[in-house]
Amino acid sequence: MPRILIVICLILAGSACLTWPGMALDSETEQIEETARDIRLRISELDRELKEHLRKALEEYGDRPVECTPGEARKSLSDCIDDNGDELTHPTLTIAKTAKQDEDPLGDLADTEERFALFTEQLNKTNDLLAGAGAPLYRSGFDLTPEMDQLRRNVIVYVERKQSNDLRTEQALLIATVAIILVAIFALIIAAIRRIR
Repeated sequence: MPRILIVICLILAGSACLTWPGMALDSETEQIEETARDIRLRISELDRELKEHLRKALEEYGDRPVECTPGEARKSLSDCIDDNGDELTHPTLTIAKTAKQDEDPLGDLADTEERFALFTEQLNKTNDLLAGAGAPLYRSGFDLTPEMDQLRRNVIVYVERKQSNDLRTEQALLIATVAIILVAIFALIIAAIRRIR
């Protein structure tokens, strides 16, 4: 009986050692998810500010001629904006591909990267047109690049730790399986020896 209790205690201790790194990874996953959500919300706010800045610029500089596309005839700033449809004047909506239950930091990063790239593209296009019309450019006092870089680093660290944790778990399970097989073999040998005696 004491031997069985010792074996059970060892199994429980081994299980705790295996699950502890996984709990730490869960905490990192939540932090990455929260950071990615905060960045996307900040991008939405900047996008709204950009649209408002463009709207005000159109009121004052809308009639000024600009080159909408290199090599094409010049049009008014208003016409150039109209040629882009709602892309530059209406808030941008993107659909996150990562479901809440997925808890996938790579998916959170991909969604945030897509939103950041789309905003940057619209920002550059808008400022190019405003510059051509001699209108003030949109300049935000908030730079998202450092936060995006930090998010990327956090995801890379998470992936490396997860791979390391998975490898350790596989090794531990392999060792435990081999140990169980050896114990079973020795138990059978001892039982056979006792019967022979």
